[in-house]
Amino acid sequence: MTGSKLLARFGILADVQYADVCDKPAIYDPSKTRYYRASLDHVVRAFEIWDKEDKKPGFVLQLGDIIDGLNKNTNGLDPSEAMSKTLAAFEAHPTIPTFHAVGNHELYNFKRSEIAQLFRDSLIYRTKVKTDLLGLSLNLDDWSSPGARKDDCSLYYKFNPCPGVKFIALDCFEISVIGYDTSHENYQKAAKILYEHHGHDDYDLWDTGESLNSGPEKRFQQQNGAISENQLLWLTEELADSERKGEKVIVFGHVGLHPGSCDTSCLLWNYDEVLKVFHRFNCVVSYMSGHTHTFGHSVDEKGIHYLVYHGVIETSPEEEAFATVCLYEDHMFVKGYGVEKTLDLGIPSRHSNVLTECEDEILSEDLISNDAESATNNCSTVTVSV
Repeated sequence: MTGSKLLARFGILADVQYADVCDKPAIYDPSKTRYYRASLDHVVRAFEIWDKEDKKPGFVLQLGDIIDGLNKNTNGLDPSEAMSKTLAAFEAHPTIPTFHAVGNHELYNFKRSEIAQLFRDSLIYRTKVKTDLLGLSLNLDDWSSPGARKDDCSLYYKFNPCPGVKFIALDCFEISVIGYDTSHENYQKAAKILYEHHGHDDYDLWDTGESLNSGPEKRFQQQNGAISENQLLWLTEELADSERKGEKVIVFGHVGLHPGSCDTSCLLWNYDEVLKVFHRFNCVVSYMSGHTHTFGHSVDEKGIHYLVYHGVIETSPEEEAFATVCLYEDHMFVKGYGVEKTLDLGIPSRHSNVLTECEDEILSEDLISNDAESATNNCSTVTVSV
């Protein structure tokens, strides 16, 4: 496909999972090897190649699990040191800023507020984006107020790299048993969901599918999570706004959303509710994720592409595992390096991205509520020129 206008060019990396430990077999599949120390070399090589491309990516999406849970659970390792070393590999190329999605392994190591601040500081203070245009607000001041809890923060946000295009990062662990104190409301909601599906309250056994039925039921594991009603309302509002403006939207997060794109053990608990929101509009082009450590691609009835990228952590040091994505008016070209696939994906010619008066009224009724206001106030907004 040629002749179409290029809208955005960006890089993709997933599941780096750095730790200063020797290679180990993957627990879920001993035939696979995890190259913990070598994972940062993949990041370095990806940016070296991006720097040499005729046209550099404007930014990079890091799809979660930037360091491994071993950093918290192994004597002698320091999660802060591992995170600092890993972020430095991204920040070494400050003209290509990285936007991060939160994964389960970050939350094995840090509180949610710590993750938000680490990612915010990396983006704003150590990369050469035009910070006067960012408008990034993670409500950090609110967390230090009396009564505020360090796990009361949102990790979903949006940014606009250029006119006509919006990127939305989902927080796939807002309802979860990781990253929260056990007394937190969202932990208790998640624990109730897992108990209902597993029939027991053994935290460690929640991370297996032994007591679950096959198929989508397998998703109800501790390694996954759900997004809240507030986040769903915020997502609906953002997509409605993009529909009115005629924007194309790329959504990204750590956990899979479409059963055809990944193993069902790696799906968001309430993936079906997110897909319903997507399908109310014509602006969503793709959802991109990691988590499964292997490639996946599916297309739904709306023509939305669900792309799952390889995990750097299980990629041999002799291979590569990253991609450059070019978004055009009528297609999306994914140039895969090493184990990643190269794809040319059509974007359907849908009806006008403008809400009818009737649809606008329905959405307004749905969204004018205290919950919707809360969802909007709690999110982060980024407008970036790169």
